[in-house]
Amino acid sequence: MPARSFEDTAGTVWEVFEVHRSSHNAQAVSAGLERGWLAFVSGSRKRRLAPFPSEWQTADAAELERLCQLARAATATGLNAAFGGHGESDPAAADARARVPRLRQGKERGDAPPVGELPISATATSADPVEQTVRRFAQEARAHRLPAIEAMVRLKGLLARVYTSTTSDARDLRAVRRWFVESYYFERDTPPQPDRSGQSR
Repeated sequence: MPARSFEDTAGTVWEVFEVHRSSHNAQAVSAGLERGWLAFVSGSRKRRLAPFPSEWQTADAAELERLCQLARAATATGLNAAFGGHGESDPAAADARARVPRLRQGKERGDAPPVGELPISATATSADPVEQTVRRFAQEARAHRLPAIEAMVRLKGLLARVYTSTTSDARDLRAVRRWFVESYYFERDTPPQPDRSGQSR
């Protein structure tokens, strides 16, 4: 999944990536999104643009900001939102919000631990596969209500500290960002904890 980030003229950093649903069910996505959309995410702000230009991956920051302004605020539509979050206070999305039930996160919010140092920050080792570390970090960050942008900053620090080899997969920032985005926004099951006993079963 191609992904980029850019800073708009207001100083807001946005993550940008394509979303393509694998389901062929006509009801799986809202009308107009059947061929995918371009997602813009900054903290709790989420927007999507469809259709979108295929050359967005090579566009400069000014063009990405223009596309972001054209995008509509994402609303809470269960899995169809493909973001796992709530909509924004955008007048253009008010009617859509009125027609769709909001996600209920009351219990989950009460069970979520406070934002702080994530457990994986103390347990990750260079023996762990990079992808596994990135995905576990993303899921712990989401569980701790850590905003995606802040989580990415912390993740880069963790990877630099744990994976010091210049040939490590942790140096492939595009792959790291893809794993993070997929896990933070789309995966809901907690990945299995690594077996550190050294015993093979």
